[in-house]
Amino acid sequence: MRTIVIAARKGGAGKTTLTRNLAVAACEAGQRVLCLDLDPQASLRGWWDRREVESPSMLDRDPQPAEIQAALEAVAEAFDLCLIDTPPTRAEWLNEALVNADLVLIPVRPSPDDLSAVGNTLAGVSRARIPFAFVLSQTPRARITDEAARVLAQHGRVAPVNISHRVVYAETGATGEGVTETGNKKAAAEFVALWDYLKGMLDG
Repeated sequence: MRTIVIAARKGGAGKTTLTRNLAVAACEAGQRVLCLDLDPQASLRGWWDRREVESPSMLDRDPQPAEIQAALEAVAEAFDLCLIDTPPTRAEWLNEALVNADLVLIPVRPSPDDLSAVGNTLAGVSRARIPFAFVLSQTPRARITDEAARVLAQHGRVAPVNISHRVVYAETGATGEGVTETGNKKAAAEFVALWDYLKGMLDG
């Protein structure tokens, strides 16, 4: 089982949106997917509870930091992929999740505040020496998006897929769907392409 940790030490970056939609896109691509919600707000679990289909899977309960490794080892043979949603604060959660990570995905909004805050996340990931990629989230069609990509590229790999600012991401959070399960072709294409890119990183 490979594990992707979605991490950002700043709130509102889009971690849960990425986690749930990547989970559904990976399931549709044939992966057996497990989701783990380490955020005490439990937004990912709330979304999963609203789903009408059984995949992706979630553990019966969300582990405490010291329990993460044992919990994943217990189910590793049953899944191909684990996606871990992390809280924006409480570094111990991130540190324990990174022990099990094959890849870290760092969502960043194209704003000065988000760009200046990304160093906190990057420092932890760099210490763990785990491959990572930035992904621009909630992006407008504006020059600031391209400028943010250039800034992030100075620090590491930037996914070639931007997650645009779309109402459907909020709507599907409420309905328990992934955007690839809706009729929104543009949003679906974003996550199909992002999953393909991340799978290439994992396989490479």
